Amino acid sequence: MKSILVLRYQSVLAAVSAALLAVFAAPLANAADLPPANDPQAGASDPLAAPGAAAAALRTPVATLGDDGKDMKEMKEVTPPPSSPLFNFLFNIDFANEYVTPRGMIVANKGLTYQPLLLCFLNVYKGDGFINSFQIVGGSWFDYNTAGVSSHGPYGSEPKTAWVEYDPIGGMAVTFAKNFKLEATYTAFIMHVLDIGPSHHFFTKLSFDDTDYLHAFALHPYFQFWQEIDNKATDADLPFKLFGPAPFNGKHSEPGPSFYLEVGIDPSYTIAALGDLKFELPCRLLLPDNRFYGEYYRSAPTIGIGLYEVGAKATLPLKFMPKVAGSWSLHFGARYMNFVNDDLYFLNQFNAPAQPTHYTWQIYGGLSIFF
Repeated sequence: MKSILVLRYQSVLAAVSAALLAVFAAPLANAADLPPANDPQAGASDPLAAPGAAAAALRTPVATLGDDGKDMKEMKEVTPPPSSPLFNFLFNIDFANEYVTPRGMIVANKGLTYQPLLLCFLNVYKGDGFINSFQIVGGSWFDYNTAGVSSHGPYGSEPKTAWVEYDPIGGMAVTFAKNFKLEATYTAFIMHVLDIGPSHHFFTKLSFDDTDYLHAFALHPYFQFWQEIDNKATDADLPFKLFGPAPFNGKHSEPGPSFYLEVGIDPSYTIAALGDLKFELPCRLLLPDNRFYGEYYRSAPTIGIGLYEVGAKATLPLKFMPKVAGSWSLHFGARYMNFVNDDLYFLNQFNAPAQPTHYTWQIYGGLSIFF
């Protein structure tokens, strides 16, 4: 193959050289030294030296000049793919009929609640080994309410503020073994209402993507551990401050930092015919430590469920948005939350309901932009 390639190149070079000599050397050459341009013997020894052959040879596709283009194909195959962006951003805003925390505190149930979220993802690593990706995450979450919430206690008093809460967020996320994801996150609750001081928390979450096994019926289970670092994520210490010792057990001390466990699933189904409309049915159980909601209203410590939640959510991608603007989607949903723990049931009398509460409904909708 190499010898054929060399001979063909030699023929092309000879043809090109002959053409150049004919153009530049003809005026200076002696007619006796050079054959006439129309001499049939001029190209008899090499068909590529015939008139127009050089130009035709130069127009020949490269793939026909050497090994059927194999070299070009191999070069394309080893070209590295475009690298992932160093940063990604997520903006999300939700609108809801009330603000109820994941721990069951109903902070506002009048007016319109709106909650912007902004996250920045630093993509540190992405690969095909046991560790698939590593991200550092930072951002902020806000809660506002059009009706306002009391700046000082008791609930419902004036003045009121529309800015209810600000939560800084920082953490990391590791995807490993293809289907597992581990997140570790710090957050603080900076409350602007009811003279509630800031509190600090840390939680870890392990989730499993079982799509490879259950396909369209995947459950997406997860497990979460939440730890209070400083101050409470609930108002569990408030009855002790207002009423003194607990009536059932005589305890004087406030509960202090505690923890809870959470387990949940998020099954989903996407309908391609409806523009990739995605339906989800998230469900979760919160399992608190005895001290998490305090022990003011219970005659004896109980171990079990603090609350359970079931919901439904629909997400529709906005595919008409240009790619340079990121991935846009609208979502709508509802969740039902039932307060099983006795202390949690009574604690909402200090919040928006102003009375002990067994359950609540939240209706919400919003917009997400990822880029």
